[in-house]
Amino acid sequence: MKKIGILLISLAMAGAMSCKGGKKCCQSDEKCAQEKTVAEVQQPKKEKKVIVARLKVKEGQEKAFIEVASKLVTATRQEAGNLFYALYQSPTSPVEFIFYEEYKDDAAFQTHASSAHFAAFAEGIKDLTDGDLVVDEF
Repeated sequence: MKKIGILLISLAMAGAMSCKGGKKCCQSDEKCAQEKTVAEVQQPKKEKKVIVARLKVKEGQEKAFIEVASKLVTATRQEAGNLFYALYQSPTSPVEFIFYEEYKDDAAFQTHASSAHFAAFAEGIKDLTDGDLVVDEF
């Protein structure tokens, strides 16, 4: 029993004196903090971009809007940076629509926003909408 206790104490001391997980040791906490800060600056975190876009269409134009929007949905889902793209029509107010969009990062969203299929969609719905497109970004 005494040998097991000594072995456990030895392992605990060795672990406390070594670097965590075999990573490179720093000479001081300040140097470690500087290295971490430099690494964070060199490799910025890319965050997912989420868009919720809402709009209303003129009464009686729902079918025409869906036809134009369906082309946008199909093309957007093929974009390299698109993670998710869906169009929803309100079940209680059929003239209200929501696009829910997810992109791997802001650059992917900017690519989408400047795409030919997005421009064609914007042109195609000019006479179909009742008010402005409301866009929330997260």
